[in-house]
Amino acid sequence: MKNKLKQELEQIEIPKELHMRAKLGVEKAKLEQPRRTFKKAIVFPAAAALFLIGSAGVSAAAFPSFNHLLSLVSPDIALFLQPIETTSEDKGIKMKVIGAMNDDEMAVIYVTMQDLTGNRIDKTLDLYDYTLTEGHMFNSQIVDYDKDTNTATLRVQANGGTNLNHKKINFQISSFLSHKHNHDGIHVDTHLADLKNEEVATVSINSDSTSGGGGEMFDKLEKGEKIEILKPNETTLSLPKIKFMHVSNIGIVDGQLHVQTKWSDDDIDSHGDFYLVDSFGKQINASSSVHYGVDKSGKTVYGNKYVEYIFDVNNEDLSKLKLMGHLVSNGNFTKGDWSTTFKLHSVENEKSLNFNEDFGSWKATKMTLSSLGVTLYGKGQFKDTDNIKVSVKMKNGSIQSLDSLQNFSDNKSVKAKFLPSSPLDLSKIKAINVNGIVVKVSK
Repeated sequence: MKNKLKQELEQIEIPKELHMRAKLGVEKAKLEQPRRTFKKAIVFPAAAALFLIGSAGVSAAAFPSFNHLLSLVSPDIALFLQPIETTSEDKGIKMKVIGAMNDDEMAVIYVTMQDLTGNRIDKTLDLYDYTLTEGHMFNSQIVDYDKDTNTATLRVQANGGTNLNHKKINFQISSFLSHKHNHDGIHVDTHLADLKNEEVATVSINSDSTSGGGGEMFDKLEKGEKIEILKPNETTLSLPKIKFMHVSNIGIVDGQLHVQTKWSDDDIDSHGDFYLVDSFGKQINASSSVHYGVDKSGKTVYGNKYVEYIFDVNNEDLSKLKLMGHLVSNGNFTKGDWSTTFKLHSVENEKSLNFNEDFGSWKATKMTLSSLGVTLYGKGQFKDTDNIKVSVKMKNGSIQSLDSLQNFSDNKSVKAKFLPSSPLDLSKIKAINVNGIVVKVSK
């Protein structure tokens, strides 16, 4: 018997840095340096809403940690999560899986990490190497830190869909970062206007040398095209109090400002972003970025030790712009072996509906409906600029828009899940509207 879904939700802010390294199983990823990168084919908006609604099945009163979870999240939601309470201890640190759930697209797991002997855990705890059987494309976020007990509670999300339904799965953590430090408003001391009169040397790069990126330039690489980047290591621009990276080249290429950065091998997971600021304080973000490596001969190779940020400045007055950076460095890097096995129970079955529509860059061939939202399946390539509006019409005549999006697209397969502001009561839905196309929902 299916559980009735509570009309509540818990907002999850998707972390900016997504953990997508070796989990992809790509052989060449073994060569990648630890700094995290991502492929643009997987899109996670910066503030997408997910719903943690599961089937408890066992009395939550029997699980002390699960009861504590009620004070951290909405009780009406937490009570519908599946209590787990499996533990693993290594090197004086105890990991405990508290609760979990999954639907046909994703799994969400609540985990605590407690340092029993020291202070290796703090409010900046960030899982680094971790795996989930049958899952892929991971990310995690700390939701609570108890200083008195040295305990952090984390929410872990993994894509895996039906592969996880009602199966015993293993969750393992091999390393984590803590005591991270943010470096905000870092100014790169250079006169951008002078770059227009300087010639720069460039080299060609293709997708074989890139481990990630985003924007139009990265799209070209994914299509098999070559692009021009700055010749590596033509200059050294150090940043105030920053020892883990520097600007290794900067210049104008075909009307675009390229900022090449080189990151130290000594820092496990330093990362960040560069941006331009005009005299009015307006921020201009990079239009593209490319991650790559360079061998001893200066040839570009697969890796992510170098990140090149590319700005479209054709209509900008460079004399009024400053180059700024927001950077993050880690303090502690802890390795260990924390592993537990448990069984996941799917929230409910999805209802499949006929739907065929051409959105230009991809064609939808199927639609599914669940209390967690509407999912469109198809073939092609999902674009950031795709303007798809989805809403549901209830039997009482009210309309509920599905404004948040999770895109699980990879290669030429598209799976776009549109999420409502609160879980849907399937028995009360009359129809679904996708860009004006109405799909009736049967009883």
